[in-house]
Amino acid sequence: MLAGHIVLKVFAGFVVSLGTLGGLGILGAIAPLAMAVALTALEFLVAFLQAFVFAILTCVYLNDALHTHH
Repeated sequence: MLAGHIVLKVFAGFVVSLGTLGGLGILGAIAPLAMAVALTALEFLVAFLQAFVFAILTCVYLNDALHTHH
């Protein structure tokens, strides 16, 4: 989880650094900005998938705890 946040901070730093260079820098900042948006979408997908997996695991464990098989 930490790696995704670090990569987002790196691309956000690229956007800020290139944005301070003027007009040409702002044009150059479009690619890192698009990458940061794409990585943010990927982070949301990973968060949803983790929540789904842990919810299923919790349901399975609760089912096993409540319905013991002898």
